[in-house]
Amino acid sequence: MNAENLYSSCIKMISDKYNIHEYSKEKFLDIYYNTYKENNANPEIPNNKINKLILIKIRDEFETDLTNQKNKDLEPEVQKTKDLDIEKKLKEYETIIANMNLISSAIDNQDIINDDIQQPVEKERAINTIQINNQEPIMINKFKTFIINTTKNNFKVNTKIDINNNYIYPCCLCMPNDIKYITPYIILSINDGMNNINYTYILNNVNSNSNSGLNNIWDIWKPITKNYMNINLNSNNWHINLIDYMGNSFDFNKYYDDIIDVLENKENNTFSISIQSGENNKYYKNNKIKIIQNNGVISENLIVNIDNYNDNKRFIIKKNNLELNDFINSKIYNYNNQLSLLFKYYSK
Repeated sequence: MNAENLYSSCIKMISDKYNIHEYSKEKFLDIYYNTYKENNANPEIPNNKINKLILIKIRDEFETDLTNQKNKDLEPEVQKTKDLDIEKKLKEYETIIANMNLISSAIDNQDIINDDIQQPVEKERAINTIQINNQEPIMINKFKTFIINTTKNNFKVNTKIDINNNYIYPCCLCMPNDIKYITPYIILSINDGMNNINYTYILNNVNSNSNSGLNNIWDIWKPITKNYMNINLNSNNWHINLIDYMGNSFDFNKYYDDIIDVLENKENNTFSISIQSGENNKYYKNNKIKIIQNNGVISENLIVNIDNYNDNKRFIIKKNNLELNDFINSKIYNYNNQLSLLFKYYSK
């Protein structure tokens, strides 16, 4: 960031934090060149570390002026409260400045298979993770959340959040519990068509397999650092891709199982479904499912019961509007295998 751009950042900082909308450019340039001189650096070659020192010097100047004024006008207890509030906002701004220009991306185009909700996007190959300095995490008292639920990877979504007036931070991932056996960490890659940002997640809680299968469906993954960095993108239209430690996109097509045969029970108005042996341990009574017909039509349903027939499970589902012919070359998907991405956001 050269002197001109840093001066613009300086004006924005003092405007946001002190409601002061001008600062002598001559004074700024004097601080700029003196700071580079003190650090034996060439001012014509921008240095992020020195630029931060310059902003801190200007910050300290305003802080000193404010402190002197408050000593005259405020009682001790009121002064203490105001100081803490200003320091909190300054730490927030410093964290954002400190993490500027740390994100790079590389994209290798490759179409992927469609599903019933999302459109295909470019497949992310190159992995560029964020490096964040060891500062104290930003303390946010008031924030909202939004959640993205999906049955596939490599998808696009419109977040509906005003990215210009809100800070947005990744919170956690809820993933099917077999993912932990594939990779020690997960990279969340978000691309708006121009910029790309990556976050690294590690396992936060461990759910192991059990015979019941009911209390350990998902694992929670959280960012490797508590220093959440604002998602600095230019558009609400995001391409999202989850990547393993080898740089490969997760393939969630494995959670779609082929339906082998179907029996109709006209008395009970139900169907009895059988799938490939060995895969039926992923399904339980009252699981919400969807049937994907050969022509792409999707029907949501519910497993109302499970029968054992010749040591093989058969799932009993409601007929609804389905016919026997709808099951030809069809697949079944259990919503227990969907993934959820959780984000926090708050006003700037």
